[in-house]
Amino acid sequence: MTALLIEATARSTWTWRSTVADAYLAVIVLDLVCILLLERVLRATHHATVELLGRLLGLLLAAVSIDLVLDGLDVLGVEGLARGH
Repeated sequence: MTALLIEATARSTWTWRSTVADAYLAVIVLDLVCILLLERVLRATHHATVELLGRLLGLLLAAVSIDLVLDGLDVLGVEGLARGH
């Protein structure tokens, strides 16, 4: 999707604009399908399992965010971040 947005800034034809609009529409439809399927899965799943998965995904999100912050600090040249890349 990002590649489409970057390319869209370089092109201005109606054909390309409709391609970008179609890509957005495809993402919206895919999101709707996922939400509808997830509703059925959540109804069949125990509440404790959903709670556990939520906490695990939160932990994963925190780890990814810390990694991105450390990468940003490394790019800025902050000393003392020996990360072993």
